[in-house]
Amino acid sequence: MIKRCSKYSLVFIFIIMAIAITANITYADSAISQSNEDIPSNWAKAEIDKAIEYNLLPEKLQGAYRVNITREEFSEVAVNLYEALSGKQGILQGENSFTDTQNIKVRIANSLGIVNGIGDGKFAPNDAVTRQEISVMLYRTLQAAKPGYDYSDLYNHKFADYDMISSWAREAVSYLFGIEVINGVGDNLFSPRGNTSREQAIVLANRMHEKVLASPNNLIASRDGTSRRESDMNLKLAKLISQEMGKPYQWGGTGPDSYDCSGLVYSLYGKLGISLPRVARSQAEVGTYVPKEELAYGDLVFFARDGENVNHVGIFVGNGEFVHAPQTGDVVKKTTLMSGYYERVYYTAKRVIK
Repeated sequence: MIKRCSKYSLVFIFIIMAIAITANITYADSAISQSNEDIPSNWAKAEIDKAIEYNLLPEKLQGAYRVNITREEFSEVAVNLYEALSGKQGILQGENSFTDTQNIKVRIANSLGIVNGIGDGKFAPNDAVTRQEISVMLYRTLQAAKPGYDYSDLYNHKFADYDMISSWAREAVSYLFGIEVINGVGDNLFSPRGNTSREQAIVLANRMHEKVLASPNNLIASRDGTSRRESDMNLKLAKLISQEMGKPYQWGGTGPDSYDCSGLVYSLYGKLGISLPRVARSQAEVGTYVPKEELAYGDLVFFARDGENVNHVGIFVGNGEFVHAPQTGDVVKKTTLMSGYYERVYYTAKRVIK
């Protein structure tokens, strides 16, 4: 009887020990998982450490780095950035314009012109911040802190989703991309309506801070891009192209109702004030040579059916496509440059917009 009780006691003890060990492992794993959430990603850690050192990061945002940052949270970062860049204290001015937040930093950011409400006296403090919104907030922060900078010479990069960027955000996106504060998300996309995580927002603020530290008198575009003049020309060209899409091919045609390939190019670039020869073979002899992998919007692309003599021309419009008037029975349209017939007979490219 005693042996049987001892046996049962030992079994009971082993069960209790197993439960305790399992619980400890479970809770230990949970603790590790929880702490990992508060550790920034490897690519962001160094810049977040600097942001903390520069006092850009409010203490309450020092954790949960991978969640989306809210409008209220980034307002606090923006005010800290303004104070670091300007050397001035952000001052609360006037009555609170918002009914849904009492946050002092939001009110200061609003008085500085960094943030606005969404209408009806609302700020939406808990809404996530999109990539185009954070670009505008950062740009306005810099303008408020450094009003003496020259913001007129913008550089633009033609993202494949450029048309998805709201008109009110394009200047900010262009400027920040030009000075290498913000990047795309891959495949030449900007993803303007994508949300921004805390760590992404902090990294952007720190980059802005370090750019100003390195160049206190002005910021100059440091990335290859398109000058404002080129951008204006490209926008005009895009509008002109849109007006000609779908018009029929006509050999010898220069518009306005029909075109051949070189006639389309001759007419559109003439409207931009760029005088070109009339035929494709001669058009290929002007401008600056551009490698195929470096094609930009508005570059002229030429084709040679026999591999030697240019017999066709089109206008590169990005995303691996060009606009042209192909042949009798066809219309002005977009065609891919990356596969099929036109990939095989591609000959060269020239840049005439400068």
